[in-house]
Amino acid sequence: MHPKSQPVSGLIEIFFVRTEYDIIINRPVDCVFLIQDETIIDIKLNYPYNPRHPNLRSFLCVRMSKKGEEGSSLKSQELVSLLAIAGCIDAQSRLLAQKLDNDRYIYHAYAVVDSLSSSYSMFKYFMEVFMRNTDADYLHKIATSPEGIAAISAEAIFLVSFSFLASVFDGEENDSVKKFIAAAWPYFRDVMKGLKNAYKGWRSTVQVLGALGLDLKDMLIPVGLVLGVFAAANRFWIRSMQERRKKQMNANKELLVEIRQLTSLTKLDRKAYLSRIEQQSDEDRIHAFLAVTTGGLLDGLYLYMGVMSLAILAPHLFLAMTVLSVFYTLACVVTRIYEEYDFQLRLEVTQTRCKLELTSKELELTYAKLLELQETAKKKLINPADVKQLKLRVCQLIQQFDEERQLLQEQTTHSYLTAGLLGMKYGLFGYGVLTSILFTVSSVFLVTASAFPPALLAAFIVSGLVLMIGMTAFMLHSHHQHVQKQKAENEKECPYDQIKKMKANIEAQNDAEYLTAESFKSSLKNGSNPSSSPQSFFQEWFEVFRCFASGLSKGNNFSNFATSALQEEDPEGHYHDVPIMGILAIANAVLFSLILGLRALARGLGRPPLGQVSPSKDKEPGPNVSVDKDKIKTESPRESSEPAKRRAPDSLPRSGSSFSLYNFFFHKDTASNSPSGKMTHSKSDNALTHHVATTGGSTIRGLD
Repeated sequence: MHPKSQPVSGLIEIFFVRTEYDIIINRPVDCVFLIQDETIIDIKLNYPYNPRHPNLRSFLCVRMSKKGEEGSSLKSQELVSLLAIAGCIDAQSRLLAQKLDNDRYIYHAYAVVDSLSSSYSMFKYFMEVFMRNTDADYLHKIATSPEGIAAISAEAIFLVSFSFLASVFDGEENDSVKKFIAAAWPYFRDVMKGLKNAYKGWRSTVQVLGALGLDLKDMLIPVGLVLGVFAAANRFWIRSMQERRKKQMNANKELLVEIRQLTSLTKLDRKAYLSRIEQQSDEDRIHAFLAVTTGGLLDGLYLYMGVMSLAILAPHLFLAMTVLSVFYTLACVVTRIYEEYDFQLRLEVTQTRCKLELTSKELELTYAKLLELQETAKKKLINPADVKQLKLRVCQLIQQFDEERQLLQEQTTHSYLTAGLLGMKYGLFGYGVLTSILFTVSSVFLVTASAFPPALLAAFIVSGLVLMIGMTAFMLHSHHQHVQKQKAENEKECPYDQIKKMKANIEAQNDAEYLTAESFKSSLKNGSNPSSSPQSFFQEWFEVFRCFASGLSKGNNFSNFATSALQEEDPEGHYHDVPIMGILAIANAVLFSLILGLRALARGLGRPPLGQVSPSKDKEPGPNVSVDKDKIKTESPRESSEPAKRRAPDSLPRSGSSFSLYNFFFHKDTASNSPSGKMTHSKSDNALTHHVATTGGSTIRGLD
């Protein structure tokens, strides 16, 4: 507790904001209210675990008055009100996201609008690359000719049908055709995006180099095509690698649940379980880093060099814009490498959790046997050497448990370096929101024939740098606070410390005071849940805002493309929009924006993190719960083929307390209990921002 902090004395009124917890919780909430200089600094509360919504916290509105006073200070009231409002918005947003994710209608709607947008973008790509003509009048003639109408309609119908059916059949396991459709569409979409984005990125680069005096226009089409094919193949491989890894994480998650339900564990069983832990080979890890580096460079050219297309609107800012765009592109490469590191680490976390749970089960059973032998030894019915040997085994298991526990804590805790990289990543996502808004604003200026202010362009680009610096500083500050908080908590005694003290007494051959079986189990459960870095959801929220903004331009572009037949020809042979097209464009832009934004909300905040298992809320095995031992003993090591029924948001990070470039790419091995001895683990490793928070209590949240 902070030196100036003290429990509040006086009247405390607590009530829940309207959430689903109103239905679940029908009892008073235990609450510890801390205040510093009349300012609320912490509200810790305990509430029942809700398995339906493991990520959802309860949010409180609190009113307080000190003893002997009519009300609290204005500062405290304002702080409580702001926290309550923020918490309410966050809670309601998560409930909406979960509802949208469960209903899945938003995914079907997204499948339709996304494929319609792709049909327009691929038509433009084909015309520019293969027809080498992007004249507006020429495109109008092609789009309104019988052949053009037939080709465009066939393309749109194919893409919409393919995408929609893939969305409907997502998670299908029984029908092989439906399963193939659902699995094939993401790859097909990646190929289209790879072809288009790589070409556009190269085109932007050629424009920049041309402005600097290096004319590469003749290389635009051939190099763009080659880069597009390479980018498509690279995306295809990355997708396949990530899908395999998702299956491995889900397999480890299911294995962890199975281990937690065990009521007995033999050495053969342990070896069988260790052989079933899924892992990624070192070769795949290296290839993954190379692939994401290449993909980050190509995507960076598209995402950040594309802003240079607006340089003509502010030529005197061209050089500064070029330097910043190159910086953003390199930052994109760095963050992609970090993202891959994060994903690999998340798989390793599932491995470590399985091994830790196995050790915990064996330790619990061995300790129970030790207590039984201790009672028998008192009656001189057993050889004391057997008791001594069992004590030694218990100490070995405690040591092994502690090492695996420390490893898990390192894997789920940031270092200063990874916290900074995570902040840079969030900053780039924030800049992505700004660029989407920038292109939407530029389209408005273009339609209204207004002059684009150069200062506005400079403000958007510089704001990206400010965002990156600000988010990096914020994440470093948050990590520092977390480190200081952990130091203070480590100084306090926790239930797991009782096991460590008992182990020390046994090894010192002192008259150790043995814990009861229940106390030992409780202390062991406490040790199985080491603290981790707090979660953050900046990436998910930035993605929501970016999709809202990009939906406006995508909807407008598709509407103009689909209604091009309504254009009127002037006496000079040029085609112009009619008023009805503007109305349809606005309506379409709003529709696209809402669908894309709500889909991003459902995908980012409506799903539990991939591979997440509650560390302590799983159902305990009852007397009638059993595990098929024959299956355990006979099942050979295999790679899980069961696909994830729900895809988790792609973001998460944490790294170890110590860090090196070697450990970043090649994770340090630990002593493995696998019979093959090939199990590898990271000694220091992303947020992982989506790991389950295991620290006790909660705080009024809504901004984390």
